[in-house]
Amino acid sequence: MDKLPVELLSIIIEQLWEEPPDRGPRLTHPRARSSDALLINLRSVRLVCKGFCKAASNIFGETYFQVRWVSMSRKSLLDLIEISESTKFGCHVHTLRISAVRFDKQLHDEGQSVLLLSKALKNLDGKLTSTMLSIKCSERTQGCQDEAKIMEAVTHALFRSKVQLSRLRIYTNKPSILTIPSDTLRTPHTRNMQHLRSLKLDFLNASTLDTETHQMLSQGSISRFLNTLPSLQSLSIFFASEIWYRTPLNKIFGSGTHKNLTTLRLCGFNAREAELSNFLIRHHEKLRSLELADFKLRNGQWRSVFSTIRYRLSLERLWFRRIWDRLEAFSLSDESFQGYVRSDFDNVDWDSIASPRENSDLDLEPVQLGETGMFITFPEDLLYDPDDVDDDDNVNPIPYFAHELLHPGHAGHDVDIDDDDDMDDPGTGSSREQSVERFDVEEDKLGVFSIDDDWDMEKYLERYDYDSEEEDYMHLTTYSDGSGF
Repeated sequence: MDKLPVELLSIIIEQLWEEPPDRGPRLTHPRARSSDALLINLRSVRLVCKGFCKAASNIFGETYFQVRWVSMSRKSLLDLIEISESTKFGCHVHTLRISAVRFDKQLHDEGQSVLLLSKALKNLDGKLTSTMLSIKCSERTQGCQDEAKIMEAVTHALFRSKVQLSRLRIYTNKPSILTIPSDTLRTPHTRNMQHLRSLKLDFLNASTLDTETHQMLSQGSISRFLNTLPSLQSLSIFFASEIWYRTPLNKIFGSGTHKNLTTLRLCGFNAREAELSNFLIRHHEKLRSLELADFKLRNGQWRSVFSTIRYRLSLERLWFRRIWDRLEAFSLSDESFQGYVRSDFDNVDWDSIASPRENSDLDLEPVQLGETGMFITFPEDLLYDPDDVDDDDNVNPIPYFAHELLHPGHAGHDVDIDDDDDMDDPGTGSSREQSVERFDVEEDKLGVFSIDDDWDMEKYLERYDYDSEEEDYMHLTTYSDGSGF
């Protein structure tokens, strides 16, 4: 057996299971490891002979080391350095998921976290293509304000290592980390982002009335962040809870054009027909793939947007799920998207997939009044704009009324956010502390994380989390019958 090539031995090992092992980010989720039969069997196969040992190690590396979770603690960073220096396993790492848990403040203050992370990044240069920042904490307390420090450390580490990322994902319940508060970070950030092609921003706003998220949107922080990405081709922005208030899209994306943007995914948005159509038209030259989910039009109709897509854009693929306006709702299933290719656009029967708004199951979830145990639900009609509303107004006044109810005596909309100032938490989070996700993390024997997450992370991953292979599949697959996928 020792004389057989590694490739053949790998095939033999794969046949030991009813289904060959999948390789990729899905299996790297820490929760999947506790009862992983593949991992247990690989340990046994390694003992058969030297040839099997090498083949099993190769499969082990391909399966479990493509995506590595790391915290900004000394042990986790030293483990990452050891992996990056390993000829067996370092070659398989292409994505880092940097978590906010177990943040070592002393290590950061001494500057050691930047040095350790930059050393690992430099060792992985040429292999590492993407970074996911899982920057979120279990509660909004004074001891949980380190997200901005982690972002700063990662920015400096990337700058020192000279690694150029092609993909970046930021997964956070603190959108203020997107600001670049100091001049010392502007140059490193700009250089780090020069070749970034894919960006995913996941905002885990725990309720539809999230004051901090609203402030960051209306202040244009996302727009300024996007303007530092000249090579951006794929953009995904996700809000965990649909935002009730309306921030004009030009405050989020800017009034210009992202000239290389080919793929756009928007989830949890709230906009007007005119501003959405105008944004899409500005990007008609390059935009080829559009995905919309949990998206409400404050005024106008989706049928008009579909007409704009058909006649003014050159989309090759369109997906949508749970989108609605005042009159109609489309594709209400939580399980699948409605998908179309270009050849289908002329023949779509919108009546067959639309339902009257009053017949759809889109009732607003009740919101707790502070910590009183009392709940209110805003009438849906109050959250739509009049058809003749002035496009220059910035926000619907309902959120300010709601904020006063939810957090009496606390300012929610007068906070001035300046890019040149240090960012503190500009809002309060009383209602949010009741339901925000909890991450209790302990390191297992492999040096990775086991996560006990009260919020159903796996359901989130199934519905919203695409790995790179799935994204490529979505971009390449065509649907001749217009069916969902």
